[in-house]
Amino acid sequence: MIRFQLLGPIEVTRNGQRLALGGSKIQTVLATLLLSRNRVVSDSTVSEMLWRGELPSTSNAQIQTYVSRLRSQLGPQVELVRQRGGYLLRAPEAWVDLDEFQAHSATGHAALEADRYADAVTSLRAAQALWRGHALVGATEYLTEVEQPRLEEARLAAGEALMTAELACGNHYRVVSELTAMVSRHPLRENVRGLSMLALYRCGRQAEALATYDACRRHLAEELGIDPRDELKALRQAILEQDPALTAPEPVEVTSRPSGEPPAQLPSAPSDFTGRAKEVPQLDAVLRPGGATTAVVGLAGTGKTALALQIAHAVRDKFPDGQLYLDLAGSTADPVLPATAFATLLRSLGVPEGELPTDLAGRGRLFRQLAAERRLLIVLDDVADESQVRPLLPGGRRTSVLMTSRRRLAALEGTTRTVLRGFTATEAESLLLALSGRADPVATRKLLAATGRLPLAVRVLGARLAANPDLTVPQVAARLSDEPFGQLRLGDLDVGARIETSYAQLSPVRRRALRLLSLGLTGTFSIWQAAVLLNDSLVTAHELLNELADQHLAEVTGDRLDLYSIHPLVRAYARDRAFAEDAPHERSAALERIHQGSRLWSPAA
Repeated sequence: MIRFQLLGPIEVTRNGQRLALGGSKIQTVLATLLLSRNRVVSDSTVSEMLWRGELPSTSNAQIQTYVSRLRSQLGPQVELVRQRGGYLLRAPEAWVDLDEFQAHSATGHAALEADRYADAVTSLRAAQALWRGHALVGATEYLTEVEQPRLEEARLAAGEALMTAELACGNHYRVVSELTAMVSRHPLRENVRGLSMLALYRCGRQAEALATYDACRRHLAEELGIDPRDELKALRQAILEQDPALTAPEPVEVTSRPSGEPPAQLPSAPSDFTGRAKEVPQLDAVLRPGGATTAVVGLAGTGKTALALQIAHAVRDKFPDGQLYLDLAGSTADPVLPATAFATLLRSLGVPEGELPTDLAGRGRLFRQLAAERRLLIVLDDVADESQVRPLLPGGRRTSVLMTSRRRLAALEGTTRTVLRGFTATEAESLLLALSGRADPVATRKLLAATGRLPLAVRVLGARLAANPDLTVPQVAARLSDEPFGQLRLGDLDVGARIETSYAQLSPVRRRALRLLSLGLTGTFSIWQAAVLLNDSLVTAHELLNELADQHLAEVTGDRLDLYSIHPLVRAYARDRAFAEDAPHERSAALERIHQGSRLWSPAA
């Protein structure tokens, strides 16, 4: 999922990873297009925002370069189209903080108009929590001069509405300091002055309330040469007379429940989803009744997220209180911490930023309390391990949790597992045909066998064939044997990079074991053969294989628990690493041991 943030420093994250956009010019182009997305922005408008009328001779070329860089960085979820002398940005699946702010703000203003003060507080707090400072930080000065005022005005209007709703709920003690700060930032805003005076008076600080009025009167006279409005004068008089009409109402409980539509955060499932005829009905049967926790696990590139989203959309009607999606970035170097994950989930359920508990335990309790009241579907994508996800499981009989992970998650209590491996021959051929339109059964089977029918590899090859009509299946197969990972990389789809991230998470001992096993053993092999090759005991070899299997870099084969195999593409990657990382004498010694076998060596028990 891609997320755009404009209400503060301009930031973009994709699948939990922050993108390095570059300098102010490229950020300005992005912000300009986002603020007018789904509408064509002319070249002249973009140029004005970048150079304020002082156009360089290469302005058009520079804009094209910025747009091209944005296309490559943002990926296929964002469409940047050249149209009618300008550019059009479409991102229907993207999350934009400005959109979220406007939605919460509109809901809050409507609730305030309808005297639903608690609902107004909930929505307006959620709106204010999206701001991280001044809007559009990082853009050119001219863009901020043009766009900041209207955004800041909307923020202030939402703030005033929030303070009005809080006071209507009897929360004067809660907001009196917030209003003092707002007066300091906006000394000419009479509405803010009036709200601050009322809060101070209700807190028993009559003198300070009157002093606030006097300061406002002096400020208006000095700056603008005018007096306060009649409404503010009337409020001052009512405070002087201690008018009973100013008495605070009975406090109204403000809950953290969302007042608008339930969250619907599922990214779209692939429109050309193929196969998994066995797994889909199994997962449907587990999730649909509610109260289930299940995981789709397997090697990188096996289509875990695609399957999870396919089934999540199929059962979403059974979870009317919302569907939450969170990428936990478990396969990256910076997985999401449980406390951060809780904060995201709680915000999705309507908890304002200011009401988030500060500690992990408090956030967990609040999340479980809110989830217990709802029939939710929670998709936790790319789980790192059991310790990351265990605190996030809500329990209960209504909410279902669907996870994906490259690990087996065998130690996760109360969780069913679906292990994904490569496609069947029929599934792989079906997807390749659908993507490429090529029908060459013999060559296709040979090509797919070389990939171990890894779904991501099949998708890349199908897209490559579709993009190159003159390229034949036998030619791709020949290139694949010479340069496998070069052929299995297209756009942001990169099989080698996916395998590399799993390899990088192994300890040095496990990486060495994977390299030597891939170098010296083919097909199915036994624990004894692994022990011979690695020059280790049977116990140590078994532990290493089990650790590799935990990340699906090795697999138990068949019914016998002492036989293992390694996926062809994992083997190819690890062989390349062996030649790059292991000394020639180490490789030779390992190969000599396995070739000589039991005649020269017997592993320790």
